[in-house]
Amino acid sequence: MTMTNQSYNLWLWANWPVPRHVRAGISLRKGGVSLPPFDELNLGLHVGDDVKNVLNNRDILSQHLSLTSDPVWLDQLHSTNIIMVDNHTIAASADGSYTIEKNTACTVITADCVPILFCNAGGTKIAAIHAGWRGISSGIVEKAIRLFSKPNTIYVWIGPCISSDNYEVGKDMYDQCRNKKSILKTAFTKKNEDHWYCDLTKMVKTILYRTGVHQIYECGLCTYRMNKLFYSYRREGVTGRQASMIWME
Repeated sequence: MTMTNQSYNLWLWANWPVPRHVRAGISLRKGGVSLPPFDELNLGLHVGDDVKNVLNNRDILSQHLSLTSDPVWLDQLHSTNIIMVDNHTIAASADGSYTIEKNTACTVITADCVPILFCNAGGTKIAAIHAGWRGISSGIVEKAIRLFSKPNTIYVWIGPCISSDNYEVGKDMYDQCRNKKSILKTAFTKKNEDHWYCDLTKMVKTILYRTGVHQIYECGLCTYRMNKLFYSYRREGVTGRQASMIWME
């Protein structure tokens, strides 16, 4: 199910029917201090932007969201590592985090990959993962689902990512995904003998449905196409990163 979203500023709230004390969404690229090609609200420290500007941007976002503690920022490696965090957690190498603690913002950064947010029915456990094709084919989505006791009660929000018509890939990637998980081949549309279009969102949804998750809320926005709102590595190469967060008040 694709959900429409509210008016844009520097933050886009997730539109999904989770308990009201659960807050979630994704940052946009306006409203920060970074200069081109990272303009403006770049939140990634690893992309070559001035560190002071990135830290300033992170403060701007935290203040805008009235967060009472710093978000938990991860050093993402396209892995399947998901760590448990609280508001005392220092940055760690992982591609996802989960918590049962209030005022702890599970955070992932993206610029075409899929940010996926999870919440149980009672709003007592939340998670956020960064899912590119490597992570998806290696099992990060299933690993996140296993953090929750009942898949059929999980709410999932799929954030903005690159759309299939803008994500052309080669035979090597297609073969790797198909060989690791045969069910993922349905997410590829053949262009010619050597190239395919890859639908990352369909990859994620295929796994979610197969594992018993049905309360799926898809943002439906394309990072590549919507250049005024989102960073896109495929479109720009050297660019910033937006952050998806989920926390409990």
